[in-house]
Amino acid sequence: MNRACQRILAVGIAALAALCGSGCAPPIPHEEVPDGWALNVHQPGEWWTQPLIPRSVVMQRCPQRFGWASDPDLTRVTALPPGTSIEYSFLTDDYHCSIGWSQPASEVKAAAADLATEVGLRRICSSSGLPMDAGWRFLGHKPTEGVGDLPDPRASGIDTWDSTTAAFVDEYGTVVGCLVDHLGEAGTTRAVDLSVGADGPTTPNGAACPVESRDMARNDDGAVDEYQLRGAGAVRGQDGRVLTRAATLRIGLVGDSVTTSHPVVDGIAIVDARVKPKAAVHFEWDDPPPVEGTIYDAAGRLMATCRG
Repeated sequence: MNRACQRILAVGIAALAALCGSGCAPPIPHEEVPDGWALNVHQPGEWWTQPLIPRSVVMQRCPQRFGWASDPDLTRVTALPPGTSIEYSFLTDDYHCSIGWSQPASEVKAAAADLATEVGLRRICSSSGLPMDAGWRFLGHKPTEGVGDLPDPRASGIDTWDSTTAAFVDEYGTVVGCLVDHLGEAGTTRAVDLSVGADGPTTPNGAACPVESRDMARNDDGAVDEYQLRGAGAVRGQDGRVLTRAATLRIGLVGDSVTTSHPVVDGIAIVDARVKPKAAVHFEWDDPPPVEGTIYDAAGRLMATCRG
């Protein structure tokens, strides 16, 4: 190697060292994927909260770019819970990668009509990496209900926006709430949340509601401008038992008179609404306002209440 090449190489190495010294991350250990590795998605308990996906599988699905740091820190964490999203960062740049569930997440092409059929929703929700196989029983779906004077999505350049929440349950009582948004030519997105749909402990002060407020917007006065309620989960009485005879959940923000109604199937509420409140419900971003609801049977009789 001549001196000129040596000089260029030395400068390059020095520059790389200086750059890494100001933000480079150590390499994540390279490991072989265990032979025959598979994730069992039909088992008792809150298995989805456990670190069940080995780091080798995580790295296979979401490879690290040289020098990029990861959150969670994969140099220390040896396994992650399914459904986790990795954030890679380097200086001021970053990108996110979903590790999926038993399979990696994938892109899906769908039409608006697919949001109204079990076949279409199974296919869309399976693209999350959690296959909606025969072990998941389809409970139904609810298209998003808009309540109040909400902004028109077309004002933001979105010509088509169809959304719905689908619900599935397996033999262990695990509930899948699948949130689907179809944005026309911009594509279709989905997200899945899992929860326990079996009987739980007694709750003398009232059971928790099956969903919480999400995707809130706040006005200049610090009050809720609009919010969403989306997901699927069990409705329970104070004794902790799932209310399998329930038919309807009415739910809204604490302190506001606006509520929305959602179907309950075999004790599982399927919730999807986008709401503009009437009352001025003030909140801080780290302390969102709670929700409260009432649960009725098919004859309209009150069965229980929920909060939080």
